[in-house]
Amino acid sequence: MKTLAVLGSTGSIGTQTLDIVKKHPDKLKVNLLAASRLSETLLKQIQEFQPEYVYIKEGANLPEVKVLSGEEGLEAIANLDIDLFINGIAGIAGIKPTYLLLKNNKKLATANKEAIICLGEILKDKYSDIIPIDSEHSAIFQCLQNGKKEEVSKVILTASGGPFWKRNNLKGITVEEALNHPKWKMGKKVTIDSATLMNKGLEIIEAHYLFNIPYEKIEAVIHPQSIVHGLVEFIDGSIIANLSNPDMRIPISYAISYPDRWETGVQKLNLFEAGNLEFYKPDENKFPLLKIAKEAGKKGGAYPIVLTVADEMAVQLFLEEKIDFTEIPQVVNNVLQEADFPAPKNYEDVISIIEETKILFENLIQKTGGKIA
Repeated sequence: MKTLAVLGSTGSIGTQTLDIVKKHPDKLKVNLLAASRLSETLLKQIQEFQPEYVYIKEGANLPEVKVLSGEEGLEAIANLDIDLFINGIAGIAGIKPTYLLLKNNKKLATANKEAIICLGEILKDKYSDIIPIDSEHSAIFQCLQNGKKEEVSKVILTASGGPFWKRNNLKGITVEEALNHPKWKMGKKVTIDSATLMNKGLEIIEAHYLFNIPYEKIEAVIHPQSIVHGLVEFIDGSIIANLSNPDMRIPISYAISYPDRWETGVQKLNLFEAGNLEFYKPDENKFPLLKIAKEAGKKGGAYPIVLTVADEMAVQLFLEEKIDFTEIPQVVNNVLQEADFPAPKNYEDVISIIEETKILFENLIQKTGGKIA
């Protein structure tokens, strides 16, 4: 019986992880559920899965379980004797749990790309122990097992293109339109990032760290069918690809069952119904965040951290309908241009850069009166 901790249990990754647990009750036991707040969803999860521990950021009175909370609670989580920790926390909130778990040599499966990007060089020696959950990185993880690292000539991440890759005029896009992803069911932040192609830029940086692959060997392609999730080209000309229907339960299940494979209940891919599989070069003029992200990744140092924080804050402004969709890349680029922070040397430096970037972001928005230059 494998024991699990599910961080971000009420979110998209967390709920789909628990779907896998329900599929294999004889193999999996949830020992910890973690969420930012107490909700009806969390209460139902506690009742159904009966974990020994529950983490709630602000705490709560739940006599039937051991409640962990606050900073001390995060430290306690990282010391629990649990077989696998699933990090489904969205955004920069997932950085500290990732740091603590890796520091304590815990087995981690993560969908939180922001943590890998922001921790960057700080914990690079620990990344080889991570099992990725993102569909693209799970695909690359699996494809890389078909050859040696020195035999890899290129890693290719696929992007659906989001809802707008064929649309010429991106001005005036509504929040509802941007959240209407044609293929994937995801949280709001990652869905907006998919629409701007920022998600692919972040994934390129994440792939660089996770797999220790130089940037010049990583590229992204638009693949609107979302059937091929990742490809690895080897020096002999062979390309190994990972294909499936677009359903996050597949990479989540693989992260849990690795090195084995379990039944997921996901509909199997029918190649005859899949039809033609198309691949296109991304338009970095229409979607400038992809280029901005790649440049920030190559610069290294504090830039990937600044990029991550600025994007999260800009996306939030768009979700609150305070800026236009086309202003998201402008805001992010403005913050990057103004940022001048030394490269982080430890975790405390990373947190300091995050906080300083938040201040820089707010100051720039106030200086322009909410208008983006």
